[in-house]
Parts: sequence; C-alpha cells; structure tokens
Amino acid sequence: MSYSTFHKASEQLAGITAIDYFFANEFCEIADKNQGDIWFHLLLALSESVRLGHSCLPTSVLANHRFGFKSEQELVTHHGFQFPSEKHLDDLLKQLPIFSDDSAIIYHQHCLYMRRNFSFEQALISYFSEKMSQPSPFKREQIQRVIRELFPDQDNEIDWQKIAVANSVDKGLSIIAGGPGTGKTYTVTKLLAALISLFNEPKQINLVAPTGKAAQRLSESIVNAVKGFEGVIDQKILAKIPTSAQTIHRLLKVVPNQVNFKHGQNQPLQCDVLIIDEVSMVDLALMTRLFRALPDHCQVIMLGDADQLPSVALGSVLADIAIRPHLGYSKENLSYLKDVCQLSVAHTKVLPSMKKQSADHLSLLLKSRRFDGEGAIGKIATATINGEGEKSWQYINQNSCQGSDLYLAPANLSSWLPGYIQEYFLPIQQSETLIEAFQRLGQFRVLCATRVGSEGVEQINEQVITQLKGMQFIEKLYHGLPIMVNENHYGLNLYNGDIGLIWQNEHGQLMAYFESTDEQGNIGFRAVIPTRLPSIEPVYAMTIHKTQGSEFNHVALLLPSQADNNLLSRELIYTGITRAKQQLTLSCLENVWHSGLETKVKRHSNLTI
Repeated sequence: MSYSTFHKASEQLAGITAIDYFFANEFCEIADKNQGDIWFHLLLALSESVRLGHSCLPTSVLANHRFGFKSEQELVTHHGFQFPSEKHLDDLLKQLPIFSDDSAIIYHQHCLYMRRNFSFEQALISYFSEKMSQPSPFKREQIQRVIRELFPDQDNEIDWQKIAVANSVDKGLSIIAGGPGTGKTYTVTKLLAALISLFNEPKQINLVAPTGKAAQRLSESIVNAVKGFEGVIDQKILAKIPTSAQTIHRLLKVVPNQVNFKHGQNQPLQCDVLIIDEVSMVDLALMTRLFRALPDHCQVIMLGDADQLPSVALGSVLADIAIRPHLGYSKENLSYLKDVCQLSVAHTKVLPSMKKQSADHLSLLLKSRRFDGEGAIGKIATATINGEGEKSWQYINQNSCQGSDLYLAPANLSSWLPGYIQEYFLPIQQSETLIEAFQRLGQFRVLCATRVGSEGVEQINEQVITQLKGMQFIEKLYHGLPIMVNENHYGLNLYNGDIGLIWQNEHGQLMAYFESTDEQGNIGFRAVIPTRLPSIEPVYAMTIHKTQGSEFNHVALLLPSQADNNLLSRELIYTGITRAKQQLTLSCLENVWHSGLETKVKRHSNLTI
C-alpha cells in the first residue's frame, strides 16, 4: 500500500475522503505486492465514483489518467497517481480473484463494481427484460377502436400524445418521456382510460412517485385531467381512473430499522398496472426493489424528463433507458402504430425508425404546451440542455427585463433579494387563511446549486429570516414560516423533501401543516405538533435537487460565483430553469453560465433495456 495514513494519501491525491481510503485499505490485500499500488488506487477511484453516483467504474476512464492531480495558478498542490494503459489495467484485473460469488468487488465488461451495485443493475436488467417480453393481452382491432374513441380528431400535425398512448397500451413496460408542459400526466390519464376500456374486469392500478410532493402533484394533475375529459370520455370510464398517488416507500411499506421493504420477491404487491412518475429521481437501488415487488403480470408505465438531474443517490435509471435522440421503432412496431393510430404515410415518415437498434418501449413527447417556443423560459431551457452557451447568454442579455418572464439580476444579492422578500415572503405571514398561505408559498422560490456558501440555501434562508425579523419580532418557529422535512418519519407519514407551514391554529397554538390528498384527489391539510417533527429547515430557498417534482410561478435561480464548482452542469441549470412556470430571475456570472453548460452529467453504468 502506498500510504500509511489517510493524511498522507490526502496530501498526494485531491478529492479523496476518509471512506475512500479505508475502503481501499480493506480490500487492497487481494492484489499481489507487485501490483499493489495500482490496485489500491483503483479501489480509491471506485469508492470515489460511487460517491459521485456512478454504479460502476470503466477502466477506460482511468487509463493513462493522473488520478487525484490538482494544480492552482500553475502550482501543483496534489501530484496524483498515474494509471497505466487500459490493456494493462484489464490484464491486472483479470488476474485478481474478484470473480467468486462472495467477492465484494466485481469486474464485468471492463468495469469495476461494488457487488451490491452490480447485483442491483443485473437484477433490474432482468426485470426489464421480463416485462418487455410480456405478450399484449389485447387484440390490435380492440386497441384501434379505443384509440379512435380517445383521439377522434385527425390533424395534419402528428399527435405525439396519441402515439404515446398507443405505443404504451400494448407493452408490459413502457416509458413516456418529455420536458415540462408536454402533457405527460394528461397523456397517462388517457392511457389509463384506454386500459380501463380494454380490461374485461376491474384491475388494481397504483400511482406512485419518489417524493410526497411529486405524488401530490401527480394526484392533482390527474384530477384536473379527469375533469377536463368530462363530456369527452365516457363517465363510467372516468370514474374508474385512480386519482390518488402515493410515494414508492409507502406503496412498498417500510419496515422500521431495515433496508428492505415489507413487499418484495417473497411478498409481491397486488398490482396489475403501475404508473411511476418523476422517474429521473428514482435511484438504482429503489427502482430494483420496486420491480422486485411486482407480480409477473403487472404492466409498468414510467413517466419523466430524461434531461433533468439524475437521482441524488446512485444511478441514472431514466437517462439510461430513455436514450435521446430516439433510437427508432422496429418495423413491427411502426406497422402496429400505423394500424392502431390510422396514420397517413406522411405521419408514419415522421416517426423515428430503427437504424441499428430499436427502442419500442420509449415514447417521446416533443411538443410543450407550457413553453410554446416563443417564451423566454422555453428558449433558454432548450438552449441549456443542448449546451448552447454563447447563444443562450446572448439571448438572456438581449431579452432581460425586470418584471418580465426573464430577468438577469445582478450578482449582488442585496440588489434583488429584499424586494422579493417584500413581494412574496412577507405576504405568506400576512395571509388570512392557511389555504391562502400555501397558495402564496407556491408562487415563488429561490433555487440554489449548493447548501453552503454565500450563494447557498443556508445563507439565503438566514438572510430572509434576518430581514423578516427586522420588520417584526420572530421566534425560531413562527407563524407563516415555510419548512422542509429533512428526514423520513414513517410514523407521521412525512418524508425527506416534504414542505409545510408553521401556522397558528384557532386556539393560538403553533402547528406544522402539510398538504394531503384523499382518495378522490381532494387537497386538504393535516396538522403535526412541532415537537414531533423530524429534522426540518426553513425553505424560502432550496437546492435545485430538492425541487424536482415541484414547480413555481416565479423562480429566482442563483448559481455559484465560482465557475469550477463541481455541482455545475447543464442538467442542474435546466432543472432549475424548468421549475419556473411564468417568470425566471437568473443571478449568474457569464463565465459560470458557460462553465455549467459545457459540463454534461454522465453517470457510468451498463443498464440497458
């Protein structure tokens, strides 16, 4: 081993943590003495890659690379370790005893894995394959009839929502992916109507999302879609569409103090159709455990925006299986879509056709109703995810106007934050009813890339509270304080990321209120005594990661002042931008903007479908 202590290792290698060092130290004895240095550094790199969300570490990433090297202003601070060629690394790994059934380290397809992550990935690939091979229980003419009933209008322009419904209704596993405003929940509501019309008997349909907020939004969206279909779709069908979503954890039923859930391979769920929303937020382990709990016949439909940030934890499941641009449909699937959707020759030519491999499971919604291509937010979001730094920054400068849908605010927080506190946050406290306060809470949010630092969540929340305290005396918990839960409390049905309000009830007591949805999709509130709450924090500002599954009328997106911030990426910025429905305030330096758009998130995995 190269280093006798973690301190000595950290002097040579930038970015490693104590857990990296002790992980490498634990398993370095596998290698012989001649290759010990390379193997030890491979283990360090593997541990670091897992911390960064990768499910595996390809040797090609390390080959001929100086791991842990760092310099500042042309002065080398960490010399790092030089890895040899890819062939040398592969030859070394093939010689090591890391292929046994009980080995903690796996080498597979030129990639290093921790066994746990390898097992999750292989299991999920197997589950996907089983679902994909499920034969459709419906005849083509039945599907054609239902599609014609749900989409009676023929248009010169292809209807991607119609294609998505038709493409998903006959498959055991399907994905409907699209950006904000493309109508994913509207589409899946019609898909549910199609399935209910085709079923000969009642079926158990479950709606899930990774967080409580995302589940609530899914419920609200389907309720609104069902109301919009009244008079268009048979009322008997609409009455059978489920409108109450729940978290994945609640569906699987958490067992206190255990990793696994009540429902799993030995006790599967009673579920015929499963709708999973906001799939980009679901990590590899949770997705595997969810599929493990499904009965063989269960049909799965996934919804999400594959361009958003991947999950906070390990993996990037949606991005791995919803590859863009679309790989194309097979000839058989194109023929099926042409028949059931009664497409013209011109429409059929628009559909993506297979070149080398097909993606029959994937439907992309390409038309946004929220961002029609004319508004600033939509244009900036598209340019961001495409990595068009110069074009987007020029557009931002030319179209920025305070009070409009796009405003480039000065980097100095004091020039714009106090005004937004007065406009948005103070009125929450002054609301006459709890309903009004929650409505105002949903109007505006400051989104940050980081938790700490001058542009971090903690600092912004502190500034807001300090300014509010200057207006009136405020205790630590006060009337009108928005809060976010930071850890799960299954007994209270509260989950990490849930947002509530501290509010004085009719008896003058301060209580924590959270929105809840009943089985009919009606929004209500439930009260929790503040002393019973798990860890919470103010939520005038929140990290971009935490806002996935949420949206606000107006977003102030605050990026770090340092262009080399490791969190910056086009996916991070895109996710922040697309939380805004009507207005976007951007506080960012030009070099930071360019740096962020030049960096694309790529998590290593071998997950396929």
